Amino acid sequence: MEFEEIRGLIIKKPEVVMPVKFYGLFGQSHGLELELKKQIKRSIKEEVFFDYKERCYEIQSFSLKGSRHYINVRQIPNPGLYPSNKRVEILALAS
Repeated sequence: MEFEEIRGLIIKKPEVVMPVKFYGLFGQSHGLELELKKQIKRSIKEEVFFDYKERCYEIQSFSLKGSRHYINVRQIPNPGLYPSNKRVEILALAS
């Protein structure tokens, strides 16, 4: 949570999000646009795991530059077999 001071008042900054099209969620080829946490942008790397709707996904490729942001993912059926892979919370509203 970030705060900023304006004229002696401390105000919570609203969390900034970025719309990103995810390909490969639930095994579907068409993209699903979700909100990505803006401050997590530096943590997005290939082979990083994240959870969405009780499923685990691995980032295969991505582009967060330009006007078309996308992330290609694949579902990991047994994430417990990969204990060394980093798991991050990248979605603004993970449900």
